[in-house]
Amino acid sequence: MKEVRTQQKYKCDYCKKRGVKHYMISHEKMCFRNPNRFCDYCNNEGFTMETILEGYGDTKVDCPYCSSFNKEMLKSIELREAKEKEIN
Repeated sequence: MKEVRTQQKYKCDYCKKRGVKHYMISHEKMCFRNPNRFCDYCNNEGFTMETILEGYGDTKVDCPYCSSFNKEMLKSIELREAKEKEIN
């Protein structure tokens, strides 16, 4: 019988995801639960693009990821997870 080399797994500080180190480093930067996350879609500017429409001028489209971030929902998730921890 041979000994098999194992690979160490890491856990995200903000959510329950687990994976190899390289993946976790990139995941934590843009994890939805990270309050200081980097939005890869809009670069933390709050809008996705400036488009020039013929005759309509510049329009800014809100980032669908940043604008849908709900802090109240995050609090309710944290409360639910705390209750789950108490049960286990």
